[in-house]
Amino acid sequence: MTEKKRSTPWNDRPTAEKIALIVGWLIIASLMAYAFLPNKPEPGAPSLGSESEALPSAAQHNRASAQALSSATRFLSQLDSAMAEGMYILKANQLPELAAHSQLFKSLLEEGYAQFGRSVFQPLGRCSSAAVFANSWWQAQVTAVHQGGTETIPGAIQSHLDEYTLNRADCLQSAAPSADTATSTIEKTRPIGQRTYQR
Repeated sequence: MTEKKRSTPWNDRPTAEKIALIVGWLIIASLMAYAFLPNKPEPGAPSLGSESEALPSAAQHNRASAQALSSATRFLSQLDSAMAEGMYILKANQLPELAAHSQLFKSLLEEGYAQFGRSVFQPLGRCSSAAVFANSWWQAQVTAVHQGGTETIPGAIQSHLDEYTLNRADCLQSAAPSADTATSTIEKTRPIGQRTYQR
């Protein structure tokens, strides 16, 4: 009752079938080799753990200090000035100036990343986060101007300004070597006409 399946001799098989069988065997052989041969890391390639320990943080300031506070104060003053100048450009309807001013915000953002890091989870990351929200505020302003004074997302300009204000205060607080210094610096550097910062 059992029938023996006849196999076609190799020489009688079509060329396409021969190629398919050879490719299949090679795939099976490479999978077997991959599964059973030990994995060796490339020579000279550091492991992930040692890589993060060996590379220094890209931020210039990584902890609260008098120098970090001085840099943060200067940086935030530049952001405040750029925002004030931006409002002047918008109110004076100097539309050709918008692109150049947008570049200023982008360069300040890059400066923030270089000085304080790219992540809000870094010790002074709120300083660069303030630059992110200042840039977002400016972009929302420019978009609104191009749309005849209408925001794409209603309330976005105020929302970005609120986040900027909050991150600005957090930046000064995290950069200060002590709580007393932070409070006095926040009071001294608060821009004229802006509301009181939340802590």
